[in-house]
Order: sequence, then C-alpha cells, then structure tokens
Amino acid sequence: MFGDRAPSFALSELVGSRVDEARAKCEADGFQVEVVDREGHGAVTLDHRPNRIRLYARRGKVEEAKVG
Repeated sequence: MFGDRAPSFALSELVGSRVDEARAKCEADGFQVEVVDREGHGAVTLDHRPNRIRLYARRGKVEEAKVG
C-alpha cells in the first residue's frame, strides 16, 4: 500500500514549470501523474488516490498541483 506519503518537495515548486518537467519530477518521486488541461474540458474523477499528483495546466505550464 502506498499510504498517504507526501512528495519529497513542495507542490508549489511545480507552479510555472513546463508540464513535462513537472511530470518527470513527480514520477521520479514515485507518484502517478494526471494532467488536467484547463483549456480543454477539465473534468476529473472524484476518487482519491494518495499515489497520484494532478497537474492543472494551461498552455503547457503548471498552474496548480494537488496530491490525490
């Protein structure tokens, strides 16, 4: 079980970075990554997954990141 482990870095560090860079950092830390394009539909499921980080992005840049 993955548990409710926090990332080894502050999610705020991802804000403003390119999606591919943020994804690589999260995956290297052992998290699954879901990118939500705020220019598209932006719909997400409401299930909580402690091993997932959602990157909310616009124009290829991360605007927000959340665990779960």
